[in-house]
Amino acid sequence: MFDKPEASYKISHLTPVLLIISIALNVLSVYLLMGNSLTLPESISLDPVGVKRAFLEIEYAKVGGKDNYEIMTAAQKLSVNDPQNPSNIKAMKQYVDSFASGWKTTTQVKGDTPSVTASFTPDQVAAILSGAAIEGNKSAEIIAIEYSDMECPFCIKQYSDTKIQASLIAQYGDKVAFAFKNSRGVNHPGTEVKALSILCAKKLGGDEAYAKFYHAIMDGTSQGNVYPVSKLGDIAKNLKLDQTKWQSCVDSKATLAQFEAESAEAQKLGLDGTPGTLLLNIKTGKYTTVEGAYPFTSFTEKITSIQ
Repeated sequence: MFDKPEASYKISHLTPVLLIISIALNVLSVYLLMGNSLTLPESISLDPVGVKRAFLEIEYAKVGGKDNYEIMTAAQKLSVNDPQNPSNIKAMKQYVDSFASGWKTTTQVKGDTPSVTASFTPDQVAAILSGAAIEGNKSAEIIAIEYSDMECPFCIKQYSDTKIQASLIAQYGDKVAFAFKNSRGVNHPGTEVKALSILCAKKLGGDEAYAKFYHAIMDGTSQGNVYPVSKLGDIAKNLKLDQTKWQSCVDSKATLAQFEAESAEAQKLGLDGTPGTLLLNIKTGKYTTVEGAYPFTSFTEKITSIQ
């Protein structure tokens, strides 16, 4: 049950001592910041190595051990110093903020989120629906379009726990339909290739192949265990797609422009993080959004506001 019982025992017995040391260090820091100086009697010697070791033990305890501390430190250095991804800090902030308010994964900026009275023109509605693989009644009054990332932990939660699509059908029947669109979001390791995979499936087999490919990935995904990129070809085979054409489409990134267009569409709606869901009344053009993987009641409340 425990990987390292001996280490756990040591940490638990050290905790009171480390807490005392932590409090003492904080008091000392405040004392020095107030302009005071510290002079130790000659009879007292301070072992800087010992102090450093005690401080590190406190840091290790915060994250569950030395191994976790070193991994997190290395990851932080890679992310912060990556010149190719200057937005990493923003993504980290969004991730941290998500735990401060339930499942929400985006940081709301005033002016970004449309009000419940916002409306699209008929042409705008048509443009959004033109690229959507609608599941369910294509003449439904309300379309829920989820802009999502198939490796995002909160998107997985919305799919597996909230069961957003099944819940919509159970609540509204043919009055509400569902569509999945890709969004780069935080950009997990398999985000792009999975988006390209289902878009290539759509190119070869239409909306039905797209939807089936998406569900196959998500049904094979769980928290902490995303669907392996190496097995995406198995789905293409099971769906009886032309595997050579499908693989060529993915490798050449033939559908990358569509992926970027869907991500940009989400951004325009103020859905900077994932998942983000557009709730659209196709008859009136009224729309609103759900920014994050909130409980299903949040969706029903907002759907009521645009009916």
